[in-house]
Amino acid sequence: MATATVYGVVSDGTAPIPNATVKLFDSTGMPYKHVLTDSTGAFSLTDIPAGTYSLAAVADGYRLSPAAGVTLSPGTTMQADLVCVADAALALGTIAGVLTVNDPQGLPVPLGGGKITLKNLTGDILAVTYTADDGEFAFYDLADGMYMLLSSADGYLSTSSMTVVVANGAIVNIAMSMVADSRTYNGTVSGIIRNSAGQAVAGCFVGLYQVTTVAGITQENLVAVTKTNDAGKYLFGGVTGGNYLVKAKLAQ
Repeated sequence: MATATVYGVVSDGTAPIPNATVKLFDSTGMPYKHVLTDSTGAFSLTDIPAGTYSLAAVADGYRLSPAAGVTLSPGTTMQADLVCVADAALALGTIAGVLTVNDPQGLPVPLGGGKITLKNLTGDILAVTYTADDGEFAFYDLADGMYMLLSSADGYLSTSSMTVVVANGAIVNIAMSMVADSRTYNGTVSGIIRNSAGQAVAGCFVGLYQVTTVAGITQENLVAVTKTNDAGKYLFGGVTGGNYLVKAKLAQ
């Protein structure tokens, strides 16, 4: 069966663009075939079955061209020139990264919702973004220079800030990590101390005892002390998992 050909030139409207990528898409928008332009910006796509297509071009430093629709008949040759607009911002740098935290087995897993702050070396905040569910983040349109990145997330501690150098408009890929803040996941023990008459006792000594059983022997170890406030209330913070007893003593 006879096939068709599409050819043309990719330019910026005046000058041809060499090494541009020209992509041909079928009528459903699925990629079908692609080719690179030569030193004169010319391209040719051959052996294309008859049908309706669209094609577009892109090159480094240029935005994707508007799509050109073409309807090809068997054995035909059609010209379709494409124009890409230069975008100076595309020549700027990008910092892309992934934020992770170690799971209980010590393996890194992505951390979504983390806050990533981009600063210059004088400490000025230049931009803020948040990681996606897969831990990815990116800062783009960055001028050449040195930058500092900081991560933060509820329940986690940043391991350190990171200094990144962007040179010649490069894409810099980095990895950042955080550690779980065990204090965030600790519990509390609180209550009110009352006397036999049901009245709240202020200034009462309160001890928190951790109860452990080893080889059938139960032990009570005093791990924290406090005193009640004027309303007879007490509070222990940063209590790790386990069994506890609270004991109160009013006087020596």
